[in-house]
Amino acid sequence: MTTAGSTVGSRVKIVDMLHSPARTRAFASWLLGQRGTVVGILRNGTLALVELDGEPGGLLRGARRWPIHWDDLLVYTVDAGPVNVEDGYRLGLSGLERGAVQHAVQGDSGTSLCGEPAHPLPICGWPLPFAPGAAWACPACVRLAVEAS
Repeated sequence: MTTAGSTVGSRVKIVDMLHSPARTRAFASWLLGQRGTVVGILRNGTLALVELDGEPGGLLRGARRWPIHWDDLLVYTVDAGPVNVEDGYRLGLSGLERGAVQHAVQGDSGTSLCGEPAHPLPICGWPLPFAPGAAWACPACVRLAVEAS
């Protein structure tokens, strides 16, 4: 059931539980038929991290994201590109360990708004948003992000 273009942002329906991890299969009766959006790619592309539709309170134990094998999914729309970040800026880091500074980065450019080289920080294949209120946020990036919005 996997399509060649299965990517983050694809809309899916859970139609089977034969190939998914055992911990996910334990909830098969509840998960079958659920719809959601792929928000990450796991285990070298064999699993999709699916965020289910609906309110968190109405979901099983509040869990919104489940690792599901691609062969257990019906992919019915494929959207190119990553999940959109609210303000369009991703978190990028410069420096090492305790000296790291958080920068605002557009896309996968590798250069922050202030011009400093910064490496985007994806988690499970999806970008973390830049948080202007963070303690180690670059003051120049905060100012430029606020001016841009």
